[in-house]
Amino acid sequence: MAGLTLQMRPPDVQQVAREAAGVRAGGQPKQAVARARALLGQVPWALPSTGGWTWRSSALLTVVLLHPYLLVLVVQDPAVDRLQVAGTMSLLLVQLTVLASAVVLTYDSRISRRDATGWLAMTLSFVAAQHVPFALLAVQGSSQGRYDYVVGLTQLPSSLVVLGMVVLAMRGTRLPIRNPLATGLLMGVLMAVARLAMINAGVDPSLRLTHVTGLAVLGPVAVAVTGIVVVLARSSALPAWARTHLVLALACTVVSRSLSTGRTDGVPTPLAVGVAVLGAVALGSAAAALLRQTINDNSRRLVNLVHRATSAEMNVRHGQEKMHELHATVAGVAQASRLLIQNGGPTGAKRHRLESLLDAEMARLERMLTRRGQQSVEDVCLDDVLLPLVETQRTLGTDVRHLTSGLRAVGRPDDIAEATHILLSNAARHAPSSLVTVTTTRRGDAIEIRVSDNGPGVPAELRGSLFEWGARGSTSPGQGIGLQLARRLMVEQSGDLTLESGGRLGGATFLLTIPASPPGLT
Repeated sequence: MAGLTLQMRPPDVQQVAREAAGVRAGGQPKQAVARARALLGQVPWALPSTGGWTWRSSALLTVVLLHPYLLVLVVQDPAVDRLQVAGTMSLLLVQLTVLASAVVLTYDSRISRRDATGWLAMTLSFVAAQHVPFALLAVQGSSQGRYDYVVGLTQLPSSLVVLGMVVLAMRGTRLPIRNPLATGLLMGVLMAVARLAMINAGVDPSLRLTHVTGLAVLGPVAVAVTGIVVVLARSSALPAWARTHLVLALACTVVSRSLSTGRTDGVPTPLAVGVAVLGAVALGSAAAALLRQTINDNSRRLVNLVHRATSAEMNVRHGQEKMHELHATVAGVAQASRLLIQNGGPTGAKRHRLESLLDAEMARLERMLTRRGQQSVEDVCLDDVLLPLVETQRTLGTDVRHLTSGLRAVGRPDDIAEATHILLSNAARHAPSSLVTVTTTRRGDAIEIRVSDNGPGVPAELRGSLFEWGARGSTSPGQGIGLQLARRLMVEQSGDLTLESGGRLGGATFLLTIPASPPGLT
């Protein structure tokens, strides 16, 4: 193309050669390493954040298991093989960690009712019980102690038993026994006794990998171990992170024993001990995290049950409160209706009052049955609320005195009526034939409604719990619902209900308070 000049930079021959050499010599290994890292990144290694086990816990357990190597540094006896002493002590701690993991999984099984962890607890206790005695012998320096950390003839039946129990665990088979830990310990002790019997009979139970017999036994053992790994990998009975840690623990156990098998000196190498410790840490962390997660799950279930029980109790109380309101209102309506029709009923002004009372109570009863939620707060003429209640009690035979006040308050009319009705009904029930006085006064920004009687009063032992649910005297015919309900209704509209304690020689005075209407509001 005319007018267009292309300038090409000469290639850097050395750079091209380096890149080509990198592709030929190191390109494929780098890609393989990258793929391996990607695959390892998909493996669920991390424990759950709610498991209660962190990397610090794993580091602490590792230090505990390897601390014999620090202790032997202070040993000055040249006749003592420090590495052997430290290695055997660490391997004993490893077996005790396996046993402790079995105990933890037993508790997990009992709390969660999960059969899989019960089978695993029996498996781990079976493994630990047959190795702990030999680990103790190794610490004491006995030649028989080396059978703790090598692959032996009894490894084949032991591996098959472990494979069977792992299969049952991952299939979720129900545990046929109540104590898997004790059963596993008994089976492990029997296997240890069989190994000791072989040793006492002059039969060396350890394998020599250079002999045909050793390889013949090692083959089925490897098949059994592979089967265990496959079963763990394909199961969903446990979380993925737990199965990953179990597989790691199994692999470390196999590698550790393989490193010590066939050695003529019978001394566990530091590498074998380190691998065994790694497996024990993986196993212990998985067991502890499973138990902690089970405890957390149970705590959440318990909280949910408490919330559901509380909600159910509140629903029951609400129903009882509603029935209490309906019962009291229906009683007044029934009495007024009876007076209106009995013997032709009253005439004149008294009949008019009864009809007005009946209309007001019927309207309130209808609102109680049909309303959804709370009544709205509004400006209330207290005389309009209190007069029907006073007339209701008078029709029931109670001597009630009340003077109109013309005061107004801000609240829910039906709730004020219900709270006052409860106080009047209680006075009629607990102080029959006594004079009941209802007075309404204003004190600052609040309206005070006092309901007093000259009856026996409230017992001293009941005053502290008078407004609690179910609180009532030993001779009271009520349910202990009314005063608690009345106080709640008043508190919900920025008021209160209290019992006045002084100023009277007898009887009881209850004080209802409600916010007063601002001046000019009608």
